[in-house]
Formats: sequence, C-alpha cells, structure tokens
Amino acid sequence: MRRTATLLLLALLACRSDAREPSAATSRGSADAALAPRWQASPIGNVRLEGADPLRVQTGPHTLIIPADGESFAPPYTVRATLQKQQGRLQEGYGLVFGGESLAEDEARQHYSYFLVRGDGTYLIKRRDGPSTSVVRDWTHHAAVPRDTEEGGQPVTLAVHVTSTEVRLDVNEQQVATIPAAELRTSGQVGLRVAHDVRLTISNFRVTRGG
Repeated sequence: MRRTATLLLLALLACRSDAREPSAATSRGSADAALAPRWQASPIGNVRLEGADPLRVQTGPHTLIIPADGESFAPPYTVRATLQKQQGRLQEGYGLVFGGESLAEDEARQHYSYFLVRGDGTYLIKRRDGPSTSVVRDWTHHAAVPRDTEEGGQPVTLAVHVTSTEVRLDVNEQQVATIPAAELRTSGQVGLRVAHDVRLTISNFRVTRGG
C-alpha cells in the first residue's frame, strides 16, 4: 500500500513539473512569436521573416520589409542598418526605404524613396510614386560598396541622413551621394526593400531623430 501511494505521488510531481517547465522547442516558438510582430512584409506573399535583430529574410518577388508600428518620421532624422546577403544573384539590390506612405498597401498606392546596393559594387537611388518609379541616381560604382565574393555577400552598413534641404547617403561610413531633398520623398515611414529571390540578414536597424 505504501509503495502504491509513493508511486502515485511521484507520478503527480512529474506531471506538475512538466506543466511548469515547457520544452525547449515550445520556448523557442514563444520567443519567435514575440519577436516576429516587430516586422511585416508588403506584399506578404512568398516572403519569409524570422527573428528581429538580426532579422532573416527570404524573398520570392521583391518586397518591402517595414516596422509593424508604421511610425512616420519628419526631417531631420537618420535611418541605418547593416545588411548581408546570404544568397541571391549579383544584380539583385537591397537596402533602405524612407519617406514612405501607405507602405502596407498595394504597390500601386505606395510612395517612398529607396537607396539600394548590389553585389557588383554599385548603388541606386530611386523614388516610387504609386504605379510609377523615377531614377534619381542610376546604378553607380563606388569603392565603398563591397562586391560579392565566392562565399557570398559581404556585410554592408547603409545610412540615410535626411534634412529639410538635402539627403546624404553613406555606405560603410563613407558618403557616396548627396541629393537635394526636393528630388526625394523625405517625410514618412521607413523600412527596407529586398529584390527577387534573395536571402538576407539585417541587423542594427535604427532610426535616430535630429541632425
């Protein structure tokens, strides 16, 4: 009788221990769920987001990656991030978005400026106004933009410094262009743009208000 009671007690304690201590897999799932809402993709189809910082992105078609809170910024401010392409073709660009409006809507309703780099050592500056896009600075070679190696893309830190009169664009702390503010959209949402079929890691995404 005593042995039976002891076995029952041990079984009850084991059940209570299991309820208090979730498995490692369950814990990881909860952590990912808590981090994921920081970001959203637009459009949401055929894109995979994992984590928060670093954020790991896998695209199908090109997409915008935007903070889920949708906060807007007015000059002066600086947006920056460190990006590293893990997989993707040489000519596929990726980089920062700023001055955005309706970024979570259909592409035909979106408005924003963007600053991209790609693995051939070039950068691009464009703006989107609904269904149309305009080139502000076409793909341009610059020594600050790292080229892909046999192992893949190299880490690159991009920064956009926005004031009421001009926008300065940096790659790895080197200025690559200065554009009059009138040529770009400067007030609005911020985020990232990633081209077709690219696997990318993004870390240290930050927006700083002020000059």
